[in-house]
Amino acid sequence: MRTPLPTSIAALLLLSAALGCTATPPAASPAAPNPPANTPPPVFALAAAVSGPEDPADKGVASRITKVTVYSDRALVSREATVALAAEPVVFRFTKLPGWVDEGSVRAAVSAGKIIDVVVERRFLARSSDEGFRKVEQAHKAMLQKLQALDDELAILETQEEQVASLQVFSVEKLKTDAVTRDIKVGEFGQVVDFVSGTLRRTAAARRDTRAAREALAPDVEASAKNLEELRRLTKLEETTVLVTAQGNAAANATLTLTYATPGATWEPMHEVRASAADPDWVELTSFAVVTQTTGEDWSHAELSFSTQSSSDSERIPELEMLALGKTQEVSRTVTRQVTSFSAAQKKFEEQNRHWNRMNQASSQHISEVERFEQSYSTNLALLERVQSKTVQIFQGLQTRGTTAHFIAKDPAIVRSDGRSIRLRIGSSRIKAQRRIIAAPEESLNAAVTLEMANKTNQPLLPGSVARYQDGAFLGMTDVEFVAKDEDFSMFFSVADQVKLTRELDKRQSSLQRNARNRMQLAFVSRAKNLSDRPVTLVLAERIPVSENTEIRVSNVKISPNEKPDAKGIVRFTVTLKPREEREFRVSYLVEYPPSLVFDVRRKQQMRPPSPSPAAPRQKMDFEERLIDIEQQL
Repeated sequence: MRTPLPTSIAALLLLSAALGCTATPPAASPAAPNPPANTPPPVFALAAAVSGPEDPADKGVASRITKVTVYSDRALVSREATVALAAEPVVFRFTKLPGWVDEGSVRAAVSAGKIIDVVVERRFLARSSDEGFRKVEQAHKAMLQKLQALDDELAILETQEEQVASLQVFSVEKLKTDAVTRDIKVGEFGQVVDFVSGTLRRTAAARRDTRAAREALAPDVEASAKNLEELRRLTKLEETTVLVTAQGNAAANATLTLTYATPGATWEPMHEVRASAADPDWVELTSFAVVTQTTGEDWSHAELSFSTQSSSDSERIPELEMLALGKTQEVSRTVTRQVTSFSAAQKKFEEQNRHWNRMNQASSQHISEVERFEQSYSTNLALLERVQSKTVQIFQGLQTRGTTAHFIAKDPAIVRSDGRSIRLRIGSSRIKAQRRIIAAPEESLNAAVTLEMANKTNQPLLPGSVARYQDGAFLGMTDVEFVAKDEDFSMFFSVADQVKLTRELDKRQSSLQRNARNRMQLAFVSRAKNLSDRPVTLVLAERIPVSENTEIRVSNVKISPNEKPDAKGIVRFTVTLKPREEREFRVSYLVEYPPSLVFDVRRKQQMRPPSPSPAAPRQKMDFEERLIDIEQQL
């Protein structure tokens, strides 16, 4: 005969059934899935899996980049491959080229024989209909279902724990009610406590196991999601294949050269000037090309050259033609074809370049390193765009002079397609230099040491920044404009600390009379003092206003020491200061101008846009603004 259950326990079981849960221990949670035997394959491996095995007939020739010419906005790349020619035409394939190769720039040449045909093909690295893509997608869905099953199990355990808590409250209340009508035995209360605590203990253990299984599965799901996302990107990423048909006179090996242009490259000129106290009459002038590229291909020890020429503009013989409105149809068609060809390549570059380079990085590095690469790559790409915009303008300015220049890198280097700038030497010469001290107190109270030189190098100097060194010590940066071969030029080198300059308005000799025409008498005094123990020769410059407005007249000019200004009103004093000697230089003049000039200048100042930032350089005042500024001092 079965022993009847205590009233409280029976009620507990009835309530649990009504709530839809069981008083029996929860089923064991699913075991954590075994992690995959291999880590997620790199993107190239995924692309191969999606596309399937490569057809041997599609295998490309083994080629390497041997020459690159870098322009302001692109690079002209030459690849070479050793091929076996035959008496019959043979098709050779250059594969896995970036999808943004400028199709209109593709050319081929062979060292022996002849080129029959050149065809450019493009294909996406993956298609969503490929069997490999579907397998990866299905595997990811299956992994998501496992993750969802574990989430469902956690929800069930959460509900079961709430139900047991409800049963616990109910049993306590039931015991209180029964205690009023009958005696409650200790054993009955113990059974309730054991049932509730045991159930909660087993539920907590099952929840821990399920959470552990979920934590073990989550990294695999994340990796699977990234792999699937990479494959989806591959469906929008193209690669270029160039098919070259060549024929030889007989069976023989030959060098096949493929040339093409690609966006994503630029360069800018930079210089160094190094002087030595032991040899003050000579300096070492070195020019560099700072190259940046994200073309999608590394340049490993290729012959690099740099050009200021526009690769899209054709050079012509300078001759006069008939003045006619508009262009002929043929000329318009040619220009449009050239622009459209590279514009299409540039658009593909902007759409695909970031992922192409990321894909190359991901094929050989850990995911954390890829993420760091993406951060630095974004910065490098932004820098490339800024440099490119600047050099395009600089080189266009050179072309207005009818000047182009071509330079060859003197040293081998590896220029990677990650956007990092590489500095390559393109010229170095020892040049005779004469040092002069130049002072313009109105502009600056620092006298400058300049180097007066003639460009006796074998190439012009391009506009760019110049790093200055004295006996190996870095002095700072300056700039140089375009200097043609054999042209004289000067360059700021250092501050002449041994010369102290001052300049002030001599108010005793200056005055302002307001009338129908304002009359302003101005006198400026400048002083130069030699602080050293050796004689110093310097050229000090002052200026007399030159009026280009008939309503403004400049007269009563006095200069001491006596010198004559040039056509621009510049006065130059060449003096030699003895040790500790100080000299004084004076200029004075009378300016007559209408009172309305003041209102015109102030209105112009109010209409001028504000400076973008407090740190931005202040615009130089013109002559009229200086007059108004001096009025406030008198």
